[in-house]
Amino acid sequence: MTGTGEEREGTGRDGPWWWERRRAALLDVGLAAVSAAECGLEGLPFAREAGIPAALGVAFGVVVGSTLLLRRRWPVAVVLVGIGVAPAMMGFLLGVVGLYTLAACEVPRRVTVTLGSMSLAATFVVTYLRTRGDVEADGLLVVVLSAFMAVALTLPPVLLGLYVGARRRLMESLQERADSLERELSLLADRAEERAEWARTEERTRIAREMHDVVAHRVSLMVVHAAALQAVAEKDPGKAVRNAALVGDMGRQALTELREMLGVLRAGSPGPEPRPAARGRAAQAAPALAGGG
Repeated sequence: MTGTGEEREGTGRDGPWWWERRRAALLDVGLAAVSAAECGLEGLPFAREAGIPAALGVAFGVVVGSTLLLRRRWPVAVVLVGIGVAPAMMGFLLGVVGLYTLAACEVPRRVTVTLGSMSLAATFVVTYLRTRGDVEADGLLVVVLSAFMAVALTLPPVLLGLYVGARRRLMESLQERADSLERELSLLADRAEERAEWARTEERTRIAREMHDVVAHRVSLMVVHAAALQAVAEKDPGKAVRNAALVGDMGRQALTELREMLGVLRAGSPGPEPRPAARGRAAQAAPALAGGG
């Protein structure tokens, strides 16, 4: 299937048969109806010249004009039909729309150039023969008039079709590039989220490890100096009481830091950094307890 892509808006498909859009189908049906009516009227003089019944000439014209309905499916065939009926002086709309569709669709450019040249030559020859027999004028004037008619009926629809086709392909390329960039951005966002989650997990692990070291250090000091208190309790009860209070303060600090660690781990995100002075205070308390011992 080859189509012009004139009606490609949005996504999806809602047209019958080979049409992608219902509006495109309605447009082609309307053009085919107008072309059939035109060719049917032009079939009357063709029937008189050919010496066939008028009804047969009209029927032939209607069939020829109706082939415009197939312009999106078989544009080459539509253009060939237009070239074939050029001697009968019918199919003006058929030829113009057929050439436009052919130039706008995805057929190779050599096919477009070949059929466009054939249509140009056919229009020139038919116009020259008709004009020479109907108008008493200079031969050069007839040639110029025939060439003008051939170019006017062939070149504009071909150029317009080439422009529309190139513009459609450019828009499709830009859309594909935008979709590709969107996918890449989505992938980068996913990777950034994964890296952020990994960083949060690493930060939580680091905080938990450091808090564990601080709390374990305090608890170990409490155990050591609790044992030392037993030795000095009978010799110096007052100093033992002070040292016991210091051990209690260390225990409360250890519980506070343990709660902070649990809060950070429950929150699922990096919390405040553990206080750097915690290990320093524990180190300062150790000589005091040792002196008390």
